[in-house]
Amino acid sequence: MERLQGIAVSPGIAIGEALVLDNEGFRIPRRFLPRDAVDEELSRLEGAFEAAIAEVEHNRQQVAAQLGDEYAAIFSAHLQMLRDRRLNEEIEEMIRKRHYSPEYSVSRALRRYAKVFQTLEGPYMAERANDIFDIEKRLLRNLLGRAREELLTITSPVLVLAHNLTPSETANLNPRFALGFVTEIGGPGSHTAIVAEGLGIPAVVGIGPFLTDVSGGDTVIIDGDQGQIVL
Repeated sequence: MERLQGIAVSPGIAIGEALVLDNEGFRIPRRFLPRDAVDEELSRLEGAFEAAIAEVEHNRQQVAAQLGDEYAAIFSAHLQMLRDRRLNEEIEEMIRKRHYSPEYSVSRALRRYAKVFQTLEGPYMAERANDIFDIEKRLLRNLLGRAREELLTITSPVLVLAHNLTPSETANLNPRFALGFVTEIGGPGSHTAIVAEGLGIPAVVGIGPFLTDVSGGDTVIIDGDQGQIVL
């Protein structure tokens, strides 16, 4: 048995089978569009924003009903950013004038905003950067037609092990089946940690690299009181 130390963010003990999630890293190359494809790609971008807004609004309502408005405020901030006209216009301009693909335009614009927050001091600013990465990932999923189905289709009790979970992904965890989670990165003041505490499931973040040491189906223990995982 191996015991790893991280940061306790939601108390409790959970024992069960591991569900290991791959690190979902979108790699978006700079791709240029033919001139006659710009209007079609702008429509695809609009559809991605509409889908993302609908998903976040669903999360907001779900969290408000289950945990209260205090927790739902996280997703209200996401909605505000997705509806920000300046952000939309900046992305559209890259598509119209530079003929960048929607995927590259979304990633370029949002990562520029995230970088600004990352250079500012304080945990609040760092968490704002994480929120922007969450929004970027959601938009890219809709543009690329990809979803992290593992979290949406859990039908048996598991412990979720991941490199990272966004606040949106955490809010979609069903406590009936997701008995707890551990991530390689993250901190005690993150929105993911706040949502986990609201769900009432044991959670540990900031363990460091460990996913290569565990396989799906392995029995693991999450100690949300001490901030540990036992492999």
